[in-house]
Amino acid sequence: MTSCECVIHPITNICMKCADDETLREYSSYDPTEEGKVLRVAKSSFMNYEYCPRQYYWDKVILKDLRMPASEAMIRGTYIHQGLEDFYESWEGQHHLKPLFPPDEVFETLAELEQQRLEAWGIEHFAPVEVEKKRVYYNEKYDIVITGMIDGVVRHEDGTLAILELKTGNSNAGKITKTRKELCFYRMVIEDMDGEVATRFIYVLPDATSEKLLRSLQSQKNKTVWVGEDAGITLVEKVNMRSVSSFNSRFESFLERIRNEEWDMNWDDWRCPQWCSYVMSCEEEVAGVSFNDDM
Repeated sequence: MTSCECVIHPITNICMKCADDETLREYSSYDPTEEGKVLRVAKSSFMNYEYCPRQYYWDKVILKDLRMPASEAMIRGTYIHQGLEDFYESWEGQHHLKPLFPPDEVFETLAELEQQRLEAWGIEHFAPVEVEKKRVYYNEKYDIVITGMIDGVVRHEDGTLAILELKTGNSNAGKITKTRKELCFYRMVIEDMDGEVATRFIYVLPDATSEKLLRSLQSQKNKTVWVGEDAGITLVEKVNMRSVSSFNSRFESFLERIRNEEWDMNWDDWRCPQWCSYVMSCEEEVAGVSFNDDM
């Protein structure tokens, strides 16, 4: 790490700017109430709070020492991410990509999608700049430790950076909007750490089958869309500064609210029972009763 004019942080009593990754993790926490530690933020924690501050409270404050078991969707997503990472690391300039992937339907789709990027950008612009690289640093502006691991960073044929995000599962316009926030987060990380500004976002959606989504994307300006034979969409879009400004505003609001320990629930009668592990505690509050009350 480059040298710096050390300034001892009043909470941790160390210089956060020159601390190594392990030390930054040791002296930071997702729990804003934990004494002696600086707030830690990851893409997932920011998005978790955006989804529901109360769910964040249960995950990162009350039950922060527990790890929930991975769902089948999470296990499959990890498997596909690892397969794409293995492909990038083993690629040595081959033009035909399908033989380099495992014999699995989803990897056949990924091969079809990446084949189109290779042919459009050329072999010299195909290899990623980085894949699944762990990043940890202290952000002095916000007084937080930021951690994350970007799926991929590639260099567009015009020489600028493009951030790649692989998303498994069903895809729709709402998922694109959510992923755009995540990519804005990583755009901030790259600019902070590397001093480069990404000009494009790449969404790789191997499970996408929605014709409505495809038609919508193909009709929009400043977007390139590649489609798999039976499924899958890759979207390449130029970064819209309105999206960046919106992210910056929401990110600063998130930091203010989490430091104020605002844990309000985003209750939804359909979504919460379907997707949240803590739904029963919120149901009590919504109904104004406690299941433990004497009848």
